[in-house]
Amino acid sequence: MPGHGGSARARRRAATKQGDRSQDLAAAREAALRLLERTRRTRTDLTRRLRQKGFASRTIEEVLERLRGVGLVDDAEYARAFLSGRWGRRPAGWRRLEQELRRRGIGPEDVARGRELLEAERGPLDELSQARRVLAQAARRAAGLDPRLRRRRLYALLARRGFDSDTIEAALDAGGDKPADG
Repeated sequence: MPGHGGSARARRRAATKQGDRSQDLAAAREAALRLLERTRRTRTDLTRRLRQKGFASRTIEEVLERLRGVGLVDDAEYARAFLSGRWGRRPAGWRRLEQELRRRGIGPEDVARGRELLEAERGPLDELSQARRVLAQAARRAAGLDPRLRRRRLYALLARRGFDSDTIEAALDAGGDKPADG
């Protein structure tokens, strides 16, 4: 059969390549670029995925540094894009958005830088208006409740959405849900 002997040689070559693959910068770079073709990714995500593909830590770090150098891996830009997509679409407080970014492996400096980039792009972002928007969406469900119970439930809702206590109090007070005397 033609090519039969060649296929055994190709298998040996592939086995040898597989052994060297963990140190292969070109293969690691190609794998990273394929991952980045589909969607923007964090440095942590790329590291995890390349490690799963069998690349050595030193190889991964070198490849990711090169990609960072040309702007293809940038966690601050990832944070900006994530925040831009989430802000206004599904109201949440900064605390919750920061937690989501941290779960994705973004460090606190890159989260802060991403927020700065977004605010430079859009201007100052008003968290209080986001909290008021959540309250407006929940108003009908809470309308028939006792005022104290209503306030507690709305407070809990805003807290779950990641708003801080000052923002929650301001939003509730602006919405006419001031605490009852007594």
